[in-house]
Amino acid sequence: MKYRNICLIAVLMAATSVFSKSSVSAIENSDHSSISINSKSLAGNTILLAYYYFGQIYVKDSITLDSKGKGRFETKEKYHEGLYTLCVNRVPVIDFILGADQTMSIKIDSANHYDNVVFEDCIESGDFNDYASFMKKVQKQTREKSEYIKALTDSVEIDRVKAEIKLLGTSVTEYQNKLIKKYSETMTGIFIKGLQPVEFNKPDGFDSTPDSIKWVIQYAFQRDHSFDNVNLADERCFHTPYLKDMFDNYLEHNLIQRYDSIIPPAMALIERSRKGTEATFRAVCNYMLQYCVKSNIMGMDRMIVELGRNYYMNGVATWADSALVSNIGKEVKKIEHSLVGDIAHNMVVKTIDGVDKPIYDLCGSQYTVLFFFEPQCGHCKKTAPLVSEFYEQYKDDPRIKIIAVYMLTDKNEWTQFIEEKNMQNLTNVWDPDRTSYYWYWFDTSSTPMIYVLDKEHKIFAKKIDVDTLKLIASYELK
Repeated sequence: MKYRNICLIAVLMAATSVFSKSSVSAIENSDHSSISINSKSLAGNTILLAYYYFGQIYVKDSITLDSKGKGRFETKEKYHEGLYTLCVNRVPVIDFILGADQTMSIKIDSANHYDNVVFEDCIESGDFNDYASFMKKVQKQTREKSEYIKALTDSVEIDRVKAEIKLLGTSVTEYQNKLIKKYSETMTGIFIKGLQPVEFNKPDGFDSTPDSIKWVIQYAFQRDHSFDNVNLADERCFHTPYLKDMFDNYLEHNLIQRYDSIIPPAMALIERSRKGTEATFRAVCNYMLQYCVKSNIMGMDRMIVELGRNYYMNGVATWADSALVSNIGKEVKKIEHSLVGDIAHNMVVKTIDGVDKPIYDLCGSQYTVLFFFEPQCGHCKKTAPLVSEFYEQYKDDPRIKIIAVYMLTDKNEWTQFIEEKNMQNLTNVWDPDRTSYYWYWFDTSSTPMIYVLDKEHKIFAKKIDVDTLKLIASYELK
């Protein structure tokens, strides 16, 4: 079974408008790099030499071709190995592999650059360019045959064309394996191997296994082996246009979209990158930080805590400046005691009659809603009546209770708000003596704030609106 099928030509031909100054240093080597350009059609143009790095393109060098269309990129040290692109007016003209041999001449004969480019004095770059041309032809043939099938009604003819398409796929695999073997230690082999899908080998007895168990086995393989063809400790793997897409697809589509299904394998990828250079470690660590900050999946803030504790706040992430470390530290402190899946703190609050009560004593038998609010908060004013309205259909159901926590100390303001918003049926509590430290145990940095606890007092949901609360209740309290 193939879990990833990335079309090489789509990768090679895709242009991007993201250009930055180089932020990744070249690999030090006593050998030099010399890349001669010869293109009459581009005479007088400025040519940018840029490279791919984890989803972006960075400018490495530039030259202006003379009146005959000639110029040369030359350095005393080798460039890092990777996929490079020549750009004119910031538009990619041709992508090419720069491997161990970095002395070459590139001749571009016409405006149709991909079909009319010749690499001289560098076998590896030439072989890769031949492979890219081959892939372009295969893609065209596959597309044409796929369109042809759509118009067919004869099942025999359909099967024949499908067999031809399958043969095209086999020819691609054979070509890839040939180059991987020839260039196993250099960039061409690394690049192509990373594109190959990881094959699922059926364990003994798999075919007779119930479908539900098959799914579990296949999912576990996908979770644990999606990156088998990529060495995240090798910085050269990051000098490709597809690695970031692999990360995106893995986290967003290959894994079950729950925080507890995503975070462990995500952290495992960081640890794999940590075995390489600081650059590989930094790239994956920063990617994961951005991913969890932007994620809409409930509970992913736990990953911020894990990243902060494991890498940023203890100095392991040596690249992080003091401002970033400080901001992460503040965020961790704010959320670390109220993470989804953790047991909520049994803080003691006062009822409206002045009786001290641990919140566990006030909970429903299955679910408890904690509704933190401030009367002067505009969103609280709108949300409180909705919470009361929601609870009306469950007020006689012991499985669910709503504890409304007034966050300030003005009793008159509190009782007036309860009356105005028809919150009498809720369990109304407050903390006038500030002894519960609710702001420490629960993230109430914005209001209103709604938490849902389960029967074991674990945080089931947080930072939700009333519509989401209704969905949870309708599903969980059938």
